[in-house]
Amino acid sequence: MTTETDEKPRITVLAYSRDKFLSRKAESIEKALSISGYDVVWVNVDTVSLVLELRDALGIHETPMKTLGRANGRARVMVFPDYLFLLLHQVYEIDGGLKRERMGILLKGNLVITIQETPGDVFDPIREGIRRGEGLLREHGADFLLFAILEAIVENYVPIIERISSQMEELEARILSRVDEGILHRIHGIRREILFMRRTIFPLLEAFRKLRLEGGDFFSEDTKPFIDELHDHVLEVLEILEGQRELANSLVELYYSTISMKTNDIIRILTVVSTIFIPLTFITGLYGMNFRYMPELYWRYGYPFVLLLMLSIAVGMLMYFRKKRWI
Repeated sequence: MTTETDEKPRITVLAYSRDKFLSRKAESIEKALSISGYDVVWVNVDTVSLVLELRDALGIHETPMKTLGRANGRARVMVFPDYLFLLLHQVYEIDGGLKRERMGILLKGNLVITIQETPGDVFDPIREGIRRGEGLLREHGADFLLFAILEAIVENYVPIIERISSQMEELEARILSRVDEGILHRIHGIRREILFMRRTIFPLLEAFRKLRLEGGDFFSEDTKPFIDELHDHVLEVLEILEGQRELANSLVELYYSTISMKTNDIIRILTVVSTIFIPLTFITGLYGMNFRYMPELYWRYGYPFVLLLMLSIAVGMLMYFRKKRWI
């Protein structure tokens, strides 16, 4: 993720053809849209506060702009006669947690407009590829740029999911070695992250399906196979998340099973100790009744004999328990 300072302009433009390239910061939407003479023009707006200005400048319907303005809007695709609008979410890791950011993407002719909630995105590899003329971007039109942007957003989910997987593997090893309450807290934190990612990504299935079925006229025959791959890629990511959700539930079960096993071990040891002391307690209780006529009380070797008897009983019971594999 690249972060820019507030002092920099909020609007940037990348315009390119096969043999030429332009990168510029614009002071207004009108100046950004006035750039011509290139096969593709990509305008990036780092704030949603300019959506009304965009609507007026492009003459687009107000529904996409209202959708972008809703904080809890789901990912969706809107198909209009001469343009496409997509609402998606970028996800970032911040301060040990996850943050979701709305993003609107507009495709109209050779123009691609990305509208971000805050400065910073995951598109630096795309920009660098355009600048250097590497890859397929300079050889295709705006529809392929749209695919590249969508693919970058989906690909950005993968490192987060891989980090969650590595954390669960670490927790599984910790549970098997030692159990503490902090582990359960971390497991619940991971479960929340998985649900957060699933709620973010799942609507993309329907959005990309609609993009394939209803937005096909906006894509060339060369780009359509890449759009089909987006749907499959999202499906694969969701399958991984579903596996992680099941694993997280299994970790909770493993945690409580481990605690139960350790508790059972403690109870078993205490039971063995109590069982050993039952006959010893009987003997000491028998000779502690202080009856007047108890012959053993006047026997010279009575005390050491009783101690030896008690020791023999304890050792014998321990050996029996060991043979039965109870200890």
